[in-house]
Amino acid sequence: MINIFNPIDYKIIRKFKKLDDEGNYEEILKIEDELLKKVKIIENNEPLVFLKDHLDKDIFIDLVDLDIDINNKERLFLRKKVVQMLNKAQRKLPKGYHLIIKDAFRSKDMVLKMYDKYFKKIKEEKSNLTEKEIDLFIRNKLAMPDDSVPPGHMTGGAVDVVLCDDNGKHINTRDPNYNFLNNPKHQYTFAKDLSPDIKRNRMILYKALTRVGFSNFFKEYWHYSYGDGYWALKHMKKISFYGIPKINKY
Repeated sequence: MINIFNPIDYKIIRKFKKLDDEGNYEEILKIEDELLKKVKIIENNEPLVFLKDHLDKDIFIDLVDLDIDINNKERLFLRKKVVQMLNKAQRKLPKGYHLIIKDAFRSKDMVLKMYDKYFKKIKEEKSNLTEKEIDLFIRNKLAMPDDSVPPGHMTGGAVDVVLCDDNGKHINTRDPNYNFLNNPKHQYTFAKDLSPDIKRNRMILYKALTRVGFSNFFKEYWHYSYGDGYWALKHMKKISFYGIPKINKY
C-alpha cells in the first residue's frame, strides 16, 4: 500500500480539510503562512526549457484555457529537471496511458490576471460576500505572488497534468460536476465519493509522478510540483531550490 502522507502531511491535511469544510479560509492561510515561512529559498538557477523541444514524444500538450489575455507560448516552459522527471514518469505509465500537460509556467502577470478574473466572477455570482471574503476564497484556490513562498507555477517547478489515451483523448480523472469556484471536494486527489474508474486512474497518475520525485497538492488531483516551497514543506525540507527564474532564461 502506498504511504500517501508523511506525518506532517497527515496532521495538516486533516486540519485543512476540516477548516475547508467550515469555510474557514482565513485560518487555512494563516497555518500555511506559518509553515511556509520556515522554508528558505536558495535559487539554483536551473534554466527553464521549452516543452515542445524537450518533452518525450509520448507526452501530449493541451493547455487549459485560462480565459485571460496572454500569449500561451509563455506557458510552455518548465525547469529542465522537471521536464526530465515528466519524461521518466511517462515511461512508468501502463501501456496506452499518456501524460497530458494542462498548464505549466505562469508569470506574475498571468497570476494577477487570473486573480482579477476570479474576483469579478465571484463578485457577480456571490454578491453577499465582502471583498475580503472573496480575496480569502481565491487565495485558497490560487497561490499569489505575495505568499510566503512563490507560487509553484511561477517557479517553473509546478505542472498541471492528467491522463490521455494513445489518441490524446482524456482518460477519466475528473468528476463531471466539478467546478473550480464552487470548490467541490471531488477535486481532492483522494476524495472518497468518486467512481472506481476515476479513483483507479488518479492512482495511476499519482504513482507515476510521485515515484519520480513529484509532490501532489492534496486539494488538486492534477497539480504536481518539484523543488518549490510547497514541495519542500511536504518533504519536510528546510530549503527549496526554485524561486522566481530569470525571465531571460526563456
